[in-house]
Amino acid sequence: MTYNKKRMLSYGVILISVLLAYFCRLVRPKNTFARNFADQCRNCIYLGLYCAWVIYLEKHVVYKKMRRCLTAIGCLMVFWFFVRTVKFHIFHEPLGEHICWYLYYIPMILIPVLGLSAALFFVEKDEEKTVRQIIILLTVAAVLIISVFTNDLHQLVFRFSKQPPFSDRDYSYGILFAVIQGWMLSCLTGMEIILIRKSRIPGKKQFWLPVIPGILLLGWNVGNIFHLSFIQTLAGDMTAVCCLLMAAIYQGCIVCGLIQTNNRYFELFQTSGGLDAEITDDSFQRYYHSGDFPKLSPEMRTMIIHRSSVQEQGIRINHIPIRGGHLFWSEDISILLDQYQDIREQQEELIARNRLLQKTYEKEAERRKTEEQNRLLNMIQNQTAGQLELLSQLMDELERTESRERYDLLLGKIVVIGTYLKRRKNLVLTQYTSDGNVLTMEDLRQSLAESCDSLKLCRIRAAYYVENGDIQLNAEDILKCYDTFEWLAERLSDVMQSMFYRVSQIEDDLRISVHIASEADLCGLMSERPDLKVQQEDEKEWFVGCSIFRKRGGR
Repeated sequence: MTYNKKRMLSYGVILISVLLAYFCRLVRPKNTFARNFADQCRNCIYLGLYCAWVIYLEKHVVYKKMRRCLTAIGCLMVFWFFVRTVKFHIFHEPLGEHICWYLYYIPMILIPVLGLSAALFFVEKDEEKTVRQIIILLTVAAVLIISVFTNDLHQLVFRFSKQPPFSDRDYSYGILFAVIQGWMLSCLTGMEIILIRKSRIPGKKQFWLPVIPGILLLGWNVGNIFHLSFIQTLAGDMTAVCCLLMAAIYQGCIVCGLIQTNNRYFELFQTSGGLDAEITDDSFQRYYHSGDFPKLSPEMRTMIIHRSSVQEQGIRINHIPIRGGHLFWSEDISILLDQYQDIREQQEELIARNRLLQKTYEKEAERRKTEEQNRLLNMIQNQTAGQLELLSQLMDELERTESRERYDLLLGKIVVIGTYLKRRKNLVLTQYTSDGNVLTMEDLRQSLAESCDSLKLCRIRAAYYVENGDIQLNAEDILKCYDTFEWLAERLSDVMQSMFYRVSQIEDDLRISVHIASEADLCGLMSERPDLKVQQEDEKEWFVGCSIFRKRGGR
């Protein structure tokens, strides 16, 4: 059944119920039991209608705060009819009827106020400001209700000509009654104006739906105030008329869309474009469906629930749990699968290309490494060309000598030169693998230690001293210090008996100080190095010194 048919059927049932209740009012049989039974049926019909309306509002009004206000209005109508029933069927003394009559004005005043509050909540921008406005409205309503309940003291709402207990069969209206009526009319009018102005309905073509019962309610109030006879005959029950017309006002707002509800689930679900889905209960009974959702077995549904989704032949069926059941929907992912296959093929191609590039990179790295090694080897050979040539000469002389003593001396010189070549190569490699082209005093100390140890083979006592072994210096400065040591060892190996080699740092420069024990005149032997200052300290003691001006950039 479509939504329109359901709505027309519901309104038809409501209309028949109201007509039946009206018929029960008109029928006044002489039999007391039949008359009381008709009255009770009428009361039950109205109470049932308003209770059902409260349930409807609670389930279907979208906005939470507006829903609370509207359900409170429905509850007030139920309370109003309950008080009316008590007044006419339980209390028969004037005081009880008088109190119930005043109790009418609690729902009568609060219902328009709550309706206006619902409209304010619907358009609220500043929540704090809206709450303050509603508090003011409720305060005014409370003052009016108190004025009604204290009417016997001041008689500004109703005036009575007789003495207490006062009766609602003999009274006239006071100034506060007009204020109450104006207040109710203002709240209802303000509610409709706010809802119409803030409505999202294109053109607002149906805004007259809640206006008609509002006009009827106004006309009934005017006729009732002037005690028109036909009003008393046709619609003399104030509770029934006011509740029906006020409920019609709010229901008219719902029907024309001024108050939004979450109806028409089935039609909206079916017209959702491009969605093949269904909603079932926990036993997989279908309630709503759209599109061409396939029929699934309970076993398949159970498997989908456990996996959240199942894919077969390019169709993926998804699932999410909802309150009271399950939502299943299907998606055609065949295009995505084709794209995924293309992506996988491209991925495999990229992987193969990446492997090829990796191998190319590795080969290029090996080639560059070999080139760098060759470059360093050539550089080391160029820097040590003199030692290599001297080493070759010593080897030739070693082969020709027949003296054991000369043989041992030549062999010692070869070891000294070989030690130098090894240590200098290590210094160069350390230089190019370090960060910033630097070497430390510790590197120099280790090189001098091994070279001094090899000089023992030449019957030379050698020692060294290096300051601050952890300081990083420019690599060229360290190499100059070591080269100077080797030059002295090669040039003076035949004439010196001992050597003490000292490297110290004085301000920003390196200072080399060498004490040599030799009977020969060293000035002539070291004339090739004018940078070396030679000074004889004793008959066999010589001092050799020089300064190495450090290059900036060393740390």
